[in-house]
This record gives sequence, C-alpha cells and structure tokens, in this order.
Amino acid sequence: MTATANLGLPLIEAAQAQKHVTHNEALRILDAAIQIAVADRTRTAPPATPAEGERHIVAAGASGAWSGQAQAIATWQDGAWAFLAPKQGWCVWSVADDVLLVFDGARWRDLRDLPLSLDNAAHLGVNTTAAAPNLLSVKSNAALFAAIAASAGGSGDVRLQLAKETAAGTASVVFSDNYSGRAEFGLVGSDAFKLKVSPDGAAWSEALVIDQTSGNLALPRGLSLTGVLAPPPLAADQNDYAPAGLGAAAVLQLSATAARAITGLAGGTEGRVLTLINVGGSSLTLRDDSAASAAANRFSLGGNLVIPAKQAALLRYDGSAARWLAIAAGPRPITATWTPVVAALTGTLGAATATGTYTMTGNRVDWSATITITNVGSAGVAITFSLPVNPNGVYTGYGREGAVTGYGASVSTAPSGGLVQRFDGAFLGGNGYVLMVAGAFQI
Repeated sequence: MTATANLGLPLIEAAQAQKHVTHNEALRILDAAIQIAVADRTRTAPPATPAEGERHIVAAGASGAWSGQAQAIATWQDGAWAFLAPKQGWCVWSVADDVLLVFDGARWRDLRDLPLSLDNAAHLGVNTTAAAPNLLSVKSNAALFAAIAASAGGSGDVRLQLAKETAAGTASVVFSDNYSGRAEFGLVGSDAFKLKVSPDGAAWSEALVIDQTSGNLALPRGLSLTGVLAPPPLAADQNDYAPAGLGAAAVLQLSATAARAITGLAGGTEGRVLTLINVGGSSLTLRDDSAASAAANRFSLGGNLVIPAKQAALLRYDGSAARWLAIAAGPRPITATWTPVVAALTGTLGAATATGTYTMTGNRVDWSATITITNVGSAGVAITFSLPVNPNGVYTGYGREGAVTGYGASVSTAPSGGLVQRFDGAFLGGNGYVLMVAGAFQI
C-alpha cells in the first residue's frame, strides 16, 4: 500500500477490496493531523482514561504504550494509541503551554524561541500601543538586556547606544514622575556629559558636567559631604585610629579632652578623600610618618600638621605611596629655637643665659623661654629679653615671678629689631634665679 508524501495518508490501490478501510484510515490520520491541538508536551506515560481523539506530544523517556515514541503525536483512536511522526515545519498548539509549537526536524520548539525578524516595522508596542514620536513603547515593571555569552557565540558584553545626529543635539535618558521630568543624564545639547535635575519638568539645573575632551569634572552647584562621623572625644593620643563607622564617612568631626595627637588613620583606599574637622577646643596634631602606626595608615605631610580648634584639614589617600596626604589644611606649624637676648633696665644683673623655643602657626606664635641669672645685685631689678620674631599686634604671656607686659617697637633695645619684652620681678637680691616665661602673640 502506498501513502502520500507529507501526511502519510494511505492510498486506495487499483481493484482493492474493502476500499472503505483504507479510506477511513486516511480520514483518521487527517482528523489527527489537521488543525492539531495537543493537551500537553511533558507526559512520559499515557493518561489512564483518555477521551476519544485526545492528543499529546510524547516526551522523551516515555514508557508503556508510548515507549520509543518521543516527539511523536499520540492520538487515542478506537480504543488504542496511534502515533504520527512529525515532519519539519509541523505546527501544534499546546493547550497546557498556551503557545504554538513548531517541529524543527529534531524537537518541538516554542514559537517564542524561533528567530523572528521585525525589520522596518513601522512601530512596536509591548503591552501598550506605540505611536509617534515613541515608535517603540514598552509597558512593563522591569526590562532586561542580557549579553550573549562567549560560549554561545557572543562577546559576553552588552551595550545600549543612544546616537544623536549632531553635536548640538541630545542623546540622553530622562527619569520622570508621571511623565514629568525630574532627572536627565547624557549628551544634552552638546558632547559634554551632563546630569540635570528638575522639580517640575520645566526648570532644570545642571548638577554635573564632564568635558568630553579632558574628562574634567565640573560641579555647577554646591557639594554636600553628608557622611558625617562624630566619634567620642579623644582622651589620649591615637595610633591606627579607626573609630566605628569610619569606612562610610566623608567627614570626621573630632574633639579631644586636651591637646592630642593622631599618628595614623585606618580605612585608606586609593583616591579616598576625607575631611577632618576639629570641633573641640583643644588642638589636634597629625604626626608625620610616625612609626607608632602601621605604615599603610600613616600621614605623609612634610612635617607635623596641627589642626587648631574650629579648623579643618582635607586629606586624600595615595594608594601608591600608601599614605594619607593633605590636599588642604589649616596653617602648618613651624617649630624652632632661638636665644633670647637678656639685659637689665634697672638694677644690676650678673651673668645671664637664656634658651627659648617657639611654634609659629599661621600668624600666631607660641613661645617659651628659660632665663638663668647667676647674680642679682639689687631687689628692684627689671630685665628685658627679645622674642623670636618681630610681632605686630597683640601679645599676651605670663611668668613665674610676675607679669609680662609688652612694649612697642619704638622702645626696643634688642638686636635685630626684635620686640623687647619687660619682666618686672620682685627680686630679693642674691644668687641663682631661674625664670620660666611663656606667651603668644600675633604677627
């Protein structure tokens, strides 16, 4: 018996007896194959009580009456299972999947898995209607763009490109509140990368601009460092200082119970910028390259850096040097020694020796001196001594034996024009006086 090439319908032979049998068999095949809708495609065993004409795609690994019939269309006809071997291009509707399946010669494929071309489509709407100027419109709670993996023939990369026609045009992404713009970033009206924000979709403010040639960043509006950390006041000098929360801080508000020093600061990573603000009343000193802290936590400042009360310093961590560097800071202190010149204004003095040290921070000079006098000839003696620099402004100080008062430069008798300060002591006469005096002035 011969059959047709595509559906395998049996043909009635010439002079064949019982022609109705062959004819009816062909009709059964047509009934099973034409307008095919199968119940499902995942069964590996036939249902227990199938209905007449019920159809299924036999899944791989089938057993029982379906054994060896994987991918075939099984139809319950006249109390038995009949099988149609699909050919490439056959289409079947799967009721369970609610989708059209196509046989590619080896397996049934979901229509959504087939290559689809929409070249030159006038517009496309996904879950919505697309209309000009939005020729592509999508209404969805999420959207995904995934790279084709290298193992699947792709590059593993994924890029979304927005191309404009001219430099004066715009290629940007706009974020809206009920279709009223609130933020926009991209190439907005030029080739520089910009970020803009708006309170109402009409008035816009540029918050960030990156030059396309140099890469330089401009912030047309204010910059707020909101990651503020305020640890407890420092009760002692700190090595490898790492207060809780330092890793997320942009601003470190510090205070101390007295003048304290910090020899190192944890949390340094390449390019990290940290602002240190002394909010207390005592000075804080960042010690330069101190071995008291781990090498990666140290400061490289070219000398100790004093942060006076109510002042600040801006630090940046250099990953190559593994050190904190100062971008900007308050006045850097200069510490040195000098030899005060001592003389008598009234009374008589024996031999006098003097040593002094001073620290100059900006226009403030803090000094101290020790003056040793071997002999005082009278009880009413007054002495003078020179200061390290020529001040111009207010001077205050104190001495163990009395008050220190300043005189103007016009009455100076010290060498090199240094201001002479006067010490009026209640000397009783005799030997071995040691005066320790200190003070501060502005220059």
